[in-house]
Amino acid sequence: MSAAAKLPGGSAGFGLIEVALAVTVASIGILGAAGVVLGIGSQARLAALDTDRTLAGRGVMQGLVREGHAAATSGAGIAEVGGRRHDVSRAVTTRSPRLRHVQVTITPPLGPDAAFEILLARERPMPVAP
Repeated sequence: MSAAAKLPGGSAGFGLIEVALAVTVASIGILGAAGVVLGIGSQARLAALDTDRTLAGRGVMQGLVREGHAAATSGAGIAEVGGRRHDVSRAVTTRSPRLRHVQVTITPPLGPDAAFEILLARERPMPVAP
């Protein structure tokens, strides 16, 4: 005689082990899908944070280029991008009378810092025509 119970009409049903195995497989699949969804959300938050840091750094760098060699000084400030405030610090070292090396560090509210570097050169005077 078979281990599966006979239903009225002579057809066999599912055993307890088969049902338990099906529930286990289904729960593993649901947990895996939930993990993928959470991972995608986490990656999207990190991408948004990277974008904000990059935009903040780009704004500071554009300001440095616009202000020029003489205005490049060390200091700290705030940059607001995407509704988030980022701490900004500038470290300036003079490599020669014509070159200044500026390192900009962007510190977001959450996550790691981002560092950008730029060399600013003093403009050379145009030669005078003879």
